[in-house]
Amino acid sequence: MRALRFGTSWGGLLSGPLAWALSTQLNYALVPWQCNRQVPVVLPLALLLVLFSLLGGALSWRAKRERGAAFKPERTPDTERFVANLGMLSALLFALVIVMQGSAALILDKCLR
Repeated sequence: MRALRFGTSWGGLLSGPLAWALSTQLNYALVPWQCNRQVPVVLPLALLLVLFSLLGGALSWRAKRERGAAFKPERTPDTERFVANLGMLSALLFALVIVMQGSAALILDKCLR
């Protein structure tokens, strides 16, 4: 619970790539199921994983903000600030990649062979 309250600087570094890897693997694995049942699952799954990635970025942002308020700017560890900034940007980048992959479901019919 402490990590949710104060955030973790590496939250975005972990959640972004993990969400993208899950999105890529599940997109390939769920296509036969989606074609057999005619239930669109790729786009809702992409939106859910974008949310997961952005939540990790929010944890990084929160850690940066909380640590910045707790310490004077000259005493805040540079590594902690760097990792938090990198986590926020990484989470945003991977969220955009997942959106781009998921938006292909709006244009392409995956059941065509």
